[in-house]
Amino acid sequence: MINMFNKKNKRCKLSFFAGSSLQLEPPFRGYKLLSIFLAGILGWSSIGWIDPLADKIREGNQLYQDGNYDGALDKYVNAQIDSPKTPQLDFNIADVQYKRGKYNEASQLFEKVIKSDDIGMKAKSGFNLGNTMYRQGKMKEALECYKKTVDYINETASASTELDALKNDAKYNYEYVEKKMKEQQQKQQNQDQKDQQQKEDQEKKDEQSDENKGEDKEKQESQEDKQQPTPEDTQEKNKDKKDENQSGSDNDKQKDQPEGQQQQQRPQEMKQMSKEEAERLLDALNQSEKEARAMVRDTQKHHHKSVEKDW
Repeated sequence: MINMFNKKNKRCKLSFFAGSSLQLEPPFRGYKLLSIFLAGILGWSSIGWIDPLADKIREGNQLYQDGNYDGALDKYVNAQIDSPKTPQLDFNIADVQYKRGKYNEASQLFEKVIKSDDIGMKAKSGFNLGNTMYRQGKMKEALECYKKTVDYINETASASTELDALKNDAKYNYEYVEKKMKEQQQKQQNQDQKDQQQKEDQEKKDEQSDENKGEDKEKQESQEDKQQPTPEDTQEKNKDKKDENQSGSDNDKQKDQPEGQQQQQRPQEMKQMSKEEAERLLDALNQSEKEARAMVRDTQKHHHKSVEKDW
C-alpha cells in the first residue's frame, strides 16, 4: 500500500482481494477473493476435495489479516497445487509478496493476472501493479497502470459499485503520482540550477585567481627588470672600471720607473700644457734640482769633515 491520500480518510487505498476490509497501516477497502473464489467452486462439492482447498484459503486469509505474511504465502501456494490455473490465487500471492517487500515477484504475478480474461481481475491487478511500481520509484509506469485500470473498467458493459470505487481510486492515485512527479521535476530543476550556479561561481573564482596570479607574476618580473642593470649601464660601468684600472696601472708603472724616465715623460705631458704652465713647471723642476744638488754637496762636505776629525 502506498502512502497516498483520498478525499474521505486522507489515505491511499490498496486494492486487496483476499478477505474482508483490514486495518493494516491505514483503513482501506478490501476486495473479497474468498467469496468470489468459493462461489465458483461450490458446485464441485461432489468431488470431495473442496473442503481441504477451502480450508487452505481461509487459513491463508486469516494469517494475512494477522500480519503473518510468510504463513499466508505457504497456505496460498499449497492451495495453488490443487488449483494451479486460478488467477485469484496468483492475485493473493502477489498481494502477500507486496506486503513482504518482494516487489519484483509481486509485479510479475500482477502482470500475469492482467493477462486473464476476467475484466474485474485485470482492473484490480492493474491498480495494485500501479502501487507496486510506485513503491519501486517507477512513477511513469505507475501512471500507466492506473490509466489502464480505468480503461479496463470502462470496457465493462455494466460496472459494479466495487469497480466504480476502484476507478475513482485509480484516478485519484494517477493525479497524486502526477503531482509528485512534477514536484520532483521542479526540485531537480532547482538543484540543477543551484549546481550550475555553483559551477559558474567556482569557474569565475578560478578565473579571477588565475588573473591575480598573472598580475603578480608581471609585477615580480617588472621589479626584477628594474633591479637588473641595462646593457648600456653595464658597458659604462665596465668602461669606468677599465679606465680606473688603466689609470692605476699607469701610476704604478710611473712609480716603478727611474726618476730620469719620469722626467723624460714630463716634457711629453707638458706638451699638453699651456706655455706659461710649462715654464712654471720647468722653473720648479730646475729649482728642485738645484736644491737637491746643494743638499748633496752639503752632505758630502759634512761627511768629509767628520772623517778628517776622526783621524
